[in-house]
Amino acid sequence: MRGFFEPQSVAVVGVSEAPENLGRRIAMNLQEFDFDGIVYLVGPRGGRAFGRRIYKSVSDIPDQVDLAVILVPARHVPDIIDECGHKGIRRAIIESAGFSELGPEGRQAEQRLLEAARRHGMRFIGPNCIGVINRGNGLAVPFPVLKNVFARGGISIVTQSGGVGLDYLNMLASENLGLARFASIGNKLDVDECDLLEFLVADEQTRIICLYLESISDGRRLMRIARSTDKPILLHKSNTGTLAQEIAQSHTAALSGDDAVVSAALEQVGIARFSTANTLLNFLKVLPLPPLRGKQVAVLSRSGGHAVIAADACEQYGFSLVRFPEDFLRAIEQHFRAQVIRLTNPLDLGDLFDYDVYDRIVERTLGLPQVDGMIFLHTYVSAVEREDSRAFLRRLEEHSFRQGKPVATCVFTDSEEMSLLRRTLPHPVFTTPEDAVRALALLRDYRHQQLPEPRADASGIDLAAIRTIVERCRAEKRPVLLDEGLEILRAAGLPVAAWAVADSAAQAAAAAQEFGSPVALKLIAPEISHKTDVGGVLVGVEGADWVRRGFERLQQAAREAGVRNPPRVLVQRMVSGGTEMIIGAKRDPTFGPTVLAGAGGIFVEVLRDVALKVVPLGDGDLDDMLGRLRVLPLLEGARGRKPRDLEALRECVRQVAELAAACPEIAELDVNPLLVLHQGQGAVAVDARVVLGPAERDEDRFRGAGANSATQV
Repeated sequence: MRGFFEPQSVAVVGVSEAPENLGRRIAMNLQEFDFDGIVYLVGPRGGRAFGRRIYKSVSDIPDQVDLAVILVPARHVPDIIDECGHKGIRRAIIESAGFSELGPEGRQAEQRLLEAARRHGMRFIGPNCIGVINRGNGLAVPFPVLKNVFARGGISIVTQSGGVGLDYLNMLASENLGLARFASIGNKLDVDECDLLEFLVADEQTRIICLYLESISDGRRLMRIARSTDKPILLHKSNTGTLAQEIAQSHTAALSGDDAVVSAALEQVGIARFSTANTLLNFLKVLPLPPLRGKQVAVLSRSGGHAVIAADACEQYGFSLVRFPEDFLRAIEQHFRAQVIRLTNPLDLGDLFDYDVYDRIVERTLGLPQVDGMIFLHTYVSAVEREDSRAFLRRLEEHSFRQGKPVATCVFTDSEEMSLLRRTLPHPVFTTPEDAVRALALLRDYRHQQLPEPRADASGIDLAAIRTIVERCRAEKRPVLLDEGLEILRAAGLPVAAWAVADSAAQAAAAAQEFGSPVALKLIAPEISHKTDVGGVLVGVEGADWVRRGFERLQQAAREAGVRNPPRVLVQRMVSGGTEMIIGAKRDPTFGPTVLAGAGGIFVEVLRDVALKVVPLGDGDLDDMLGRLRVLPLLEGARGRKPRDLEALRECVRQVAELAAACPEIAELDVNPLLVLHQGQGAVAVDARVVLGPAERDEDRFRGAGANSATQV
């Protein structure tokens, strides 16, 4: 990837003498940013531009070229890539549009382009993009005309949309936030976000990584890269469709749509997801500050009204206002001209006009051990206090880093002065108390650190038994039936309520007698997805006579539901007194196996009290999942209730996660309900639905050879 950002020579292909030519704009940007390498211009008509010769073809260039930037009609791009390959160019940025975004004809051109690049071992960014910028060496090849107004810094941007990328660049320029690298990847036919993210993680110039994506190429690779770094990664993921929910065959799939999986996966590896430019700006402003290690803050303000607004925002975002010691307040009070302000937190400095005293107050406030961070609200008239204020604002940053505590600085002054502050201050400033407090909340809640890659362990799973069931269903071209789903759960080590399958009323009665009353009766029919929707479940059935009648009633329900062949009936021992939960698994096309847990029963999709994680689970993931559930206090024994067996619930979630990792042919799985009994009594699965996906490649099927194999996903 370094070759895209640090070439010694660049050929811009698609340049003409016409003033409106877009290739000329690329050459102009290279001049504007003082690119420190050699630039060659290429266009079929030749001529001159900016005092340089325009070569008629890439092959006419007499020297070696490191990078080609191509902006010509799409139909010509494959041939130009082929020519670049023969020239020995191994990196290209293709800004031309007109490929897969336009339909079948464009996809054919894209395939030709890909084949040409692969013939020559060439890597390329694009097509349908606006190129890259390296603020360090002046490489700037977007075709929109740019001005070199970007400060050098540590923010790098990867964007799928050129327009959104330009918005981000404008934001950095207006707020004096330093740029390191920029890459617009468009259709990402070859180089994708993971390739660039991996490069930026190792890049010494980059300290914060910002991504805008409409699709994620490889979710598991994205997570793996994020785990490998402690650099902040910020992602705006748009295009949040619900197509997966429309074809869902299980509760789990309906509850864990594509976007829910994206959010869960990003949070799991410490990628901060944002959806507005303002949130991104707050992140970029606050992340370079020292870490916020708690929620105890101090608010200092020259304006009482702004102090009240900030206090309201602190409460809204979950901060506590530190109670200042009396001796601290009395020492400050001595500097006031009149005793007209009651000192508290927020600390109103409206009667104090001595900047040296401000310095001492800030330093002593940050030195209090109970203070985790500060919001300083500074109001001034620039014509009167310009120089003192500018010097003081610089010292605020010095105090912040010296004490190792963040200070979010909010300034209220005229627009001209604010513009100058943004250009000249070494740290960013906020313009509203709400933004300053919200930014501190982002800093407080954001957790990103290098994380070990978790491992899945299939040692407790009877893969041979599951393989037998899956292969039988495949051979008979039918779904997994209820009794087979329960068998799969049992093979995965989950506790399952005892059951038997009956083909007749007499067999059902005999099974019920063996289990003891009462029992549950459930239809087994491949045509029926959700048994309760057709009256296919009877619970609390007691006595042989009622079991036989129940069997016949289910047969009738099956006929009314359109089941052609006489269905079988599952007879199951009733389990009473448990709290209904759901555990599910789904194989996401981008992130792979996921696991879900939450409040279960027939209203699961109405309540939607669930938590989701990508498998395999790391340390703390199980506790984090359960900690997000609104039903957790009830499981813990709120309002005098007996606590439920949370350890058994955790173990069942873990086992379903291991099953999802070990068996790639399982596309969707519901354990609903799982009855969680009183503490110490365990949990019992009483129903299961397993949906198989398309047949996997041989090397992907049933990872590991047997029941004792360990799996890394």
